[in-house]
Amino acid sequence: MAENEGPQYWEKATQTLRSSQQGFKMSLLARMDYFNQSGGVHTFQLVCGCELESDGSTQDFWHYGYDGHNFVSLDKERVAWVADVPEGENAAQKWNRDPSFAARQKLYLEQTCIEWLQKYIGYGEQELDRKDRPQVKLWDKKSEGVWTTLYCLVTGFYPREIEVKWVKNGQVTMQGTVTTGILPNHDGTYQIQVSVDIDPQEEATYDCHVDHSSLQEPLRVLWEPKASPIGIIVGAIVVVLLVMAGVLGVVTWKKKRQASDRKDESFSSSGDSSMSI
Repeated sequence: MAENEGPQYWEKATQTLRSSQQGFKMSLLARMDYFNQSGGVHTFQLVCGCELESDGSTQDFWHYGYDGHNFVSLDKERVAWVADVPEGENAAQKWNRDPSFAARQKLYLEQTCIEWLQKYIGYGEQELDRKDRPQVKLWDKKSEGVWTTLYCLVTGFYPREIEVKWVKNGQVTMQGTVTTGILPNHDGTYQIQVSVDIDPQEEATYDCHVDHSSLQEPLRVLWEPKASPIGIIVGAIVVVLLVMAGVLGVVTWKKKRQASDRKDESFSSSGDSSMSI
């Protein structure tokens, strides 16, 4: 934006927002009077925007909120304001007395907003076309009862759109999966975690499948259960017993060898005396 827009753009945007600030202050005071609120911290908000899909279709929205809740929204079909809550009826009726108010916002969403969006996409084309491969990490955690929870963390990917799913025995039919949804990382990439509960005693294979635009083909990461502590202990005992058996065998062999040597010495000793007689 800084490289493609000059001082006039920034000055105009600043003046527009300063004007909106004054309007918002008046709207906030009006809402406080309506709710009979003489003090405290309150907010009056606007959430608006437009979306341009890859197939050329568009979507848009224009919502006002009060104290964090939807208050009044623009109905483009009727070109009128509608109350999202009963408390918003008074404001909707007042704004609808001037039909041009809703018509201006509708025109902005359908034309101006889309034109600006297309222009800004052109500014950031190089950044928006970047593709970062996801990194995948699997682990498991013992849950209540017999269940084990499998976790698949996928992070470091860009752009945002991604598909992550657990697959059992090659079939995408696993029930009870839980996801954090797609969350932002500090470096501008994204992450998502998907978990599922399984019965570890059941003989089955579990894979985490990841499909992203940065990949030539989907990733398939196999979950490999760790050896159970009982198995490790049994294995350790077997090793110790084998070592002990080996030591006992060596000791027994040495004792037999020493006994044999003593017999040989005794025989040699008696033979020497008979030769001397």
